[in-house]
Amino acid sequence: MNPAAPGRHPIPPAIAEAAMGWWVELQADPVPAEVRAACLRWRAARPEHEQAWQIIAGAHQRLHATGLPAALAHATLAAPRSPARRQAIKTLALLVFAGGEAWAIAREHPAGPWLADYRSGIGERRQLTLADGSQLTLDTRSAVDIHFDGRQRRLHLHGGRIHITTVADGAGRPFLVSTAEGSAQALGTRFSVRQHPGRSQVAVFEGAVALRPRLGAAPPLILNAGQQAAFTAGGSDAPGTVANTDAAWHQGMLIVHAMGLADFAAELGRYRPGWLLCDPRVAGLEVSGSFPLDDTERVLEALVNTLPVQIVRHTRYWAAIRPRA
Repeated sequence: MNPAAPGRHPIPPAIAEAAMGWWVELQADPVPAEVRAACLRWRAARPEHEQAWQIIAGAHQRLHATGLPAALAHATLAAPRSPARRQAIKTLALLVFAGGEAWAIAREHPAGPWLADYRSGIGERRQLTLADGSQLTLDTRSAVDIHFDGRQRRLHLHGGRIHITTVADGAGRPFLVSTAEGSAQALGTRFSVRQHPGRSQVAVFEGAVALRPRLGAAPPLILNAGQQAAFTAGGSDAPGTVANTDAAWHQGMLIVHAMGLADFAAELGRYRPGWLLCDPRVAGLEVSGSFPLDDTERVLEALVNTLPVQIVRHTRYWAAIRPRA
């Protein structure tokens, strides 16, 4: 998603999704006063928040229930923690921030390309055995399409992160993972691919992987075991070292060393419903340790016990890490 509007600065996808989430919350009847107040605080927290909100306000007419594709209108009424509601919010953000062309496509094809073959919900890790025997694990909030034919084995990562352990193919078909920026071809390997806004990240744990940016003319970059690299559509970064903890999410753990609190909150927030914000006054505090991804409330308690912070909650789905009073 490339959320932007004429004459405006691009809105990061996470902020676009958050703004759309607040818009959905305010469609309730009645709207609790604390929800309205929390939304106003979110809008005032950063200029990009208010800019995103104004884009939604300008698209309000299109967002009336009569203008939504039927499947999306129904999904926004699902339970707040449900994957269906979360996916509907992400899709609505795409429609509004990508512009009228995306909206027209959605009206004509309600299923849409965003309905991937396999998806994982918030906090879910989903494991699959593919037709060739390869093992695939989807991290939280991930979506992937699978295309196996007589010539190749290809996965397309729409969002999130996946971990793959490939097996040899009797027909000699290559195994590829494509993203918005290009593709990664497995050379007998175990590796992970993560889709970030505007870039993809590949980490290799066994074997090797060949990176091919979508628009790059240079030869593919070969990553060997213990290496990782990010790439955009136009080229690849220099390889770096894979930390021993980089695959810990595969076992349900988040292991960090001296990570800034703002980055830590952003990573932890992927595994819990709603929004987890970090006050700029404590954003630079460092976090180290091993944290269970299946119990994010326990992780927040650990932060309060080890750092000079408090957790301020306005609803079940809105929490902020702030300086301790």
